[in-house]
Amino acid sequence: MGWHTSAALMQRWFDSPAWAMPEAWKEDKTQPESLSLKPAHCDESIVKMEWAMGFERCREAVEVAESLLTTPNALIRLQELLKSADWDGEGTKALDSYSMSALQMDACSQINFVKFGEVWNSLDDMYGALGKAVLKVGVVGEAFTKLNPATKQLHHLFHVEKVGFYIRDHYDFNGLQYLGTWTEDRVLTKAETAFTLSLHGQLVLRLKEGPFAAVTNGDFRDYRDKTGKGGDFIIYSDVLWKKSGQVIDLGGWV
Repeated sequence: MGWHTSAALMQRWFDSPAWAMPEAWKEDKTQPESLSLKPAHCDESIVKMEWAMGFERCREAVEVAESLLTTPNALIRLQELLKSADWDGEGTKALDSYSMSALQMDACSQINFVKFGEVWNSLDDMYGALGKAVLKVGVVGEAFTKLNPATKQLHHLFHVEKVGFYIRDHYDFNGLQYLGTWTEDRVLTKAETAFTLSLHGQLVLRLKEGPFAAVTNGDFRDYRDKTGKGGDFIIYSDVLWKKSGQVIDLGGWV
């Protein structure tokens, strides 16, 4: 079907020792710190932003994320990052480097995010790979101060050299989720799937192209229990960098 990224993610899951992701890892407030993740529980190599930008919903998410650099929460987050980098609000302070990986960026310079992907999206490689995911945005540049000659007040500013975008998602089979009706060669379209279901949700049509199966998360958990293989993991893409030049007013510095 040409779903190369989806296939690579699933193959990684099949090749990994059995491990079920804790539900707490999927919540914003209880997810693990990026730099604490073990390689067995994290993949940084499969999902590429060049691939993701081939889909309109990701391009739209990047546009939205770029517009969120100066929201109140983003400014609070940027101040926190600068303080963690030991800037006391005086002189200048460079924030990180655009050689960072997404894992490093998540810890050191990520300031906002946007969720993208919906259940009604087209059945394509992105739908198979990510479904619903999070696109995060971070900045690299330099913080500095500037005295307003009229008011004699000191302003704290941040010059954004580049903006970085990356995807974070979790690849697991927790909970109840229908993963499509599949033949050996393809997945049924949503229209075909609706046609094959009775009012009670039972499959009532045998396709001319051969056997088919309605697949759910439970099938993958059963496979894991029987084989001892099938390890969940966190997905981090690489980073898409865009030049900026924007100057952000950090507001009051406490």
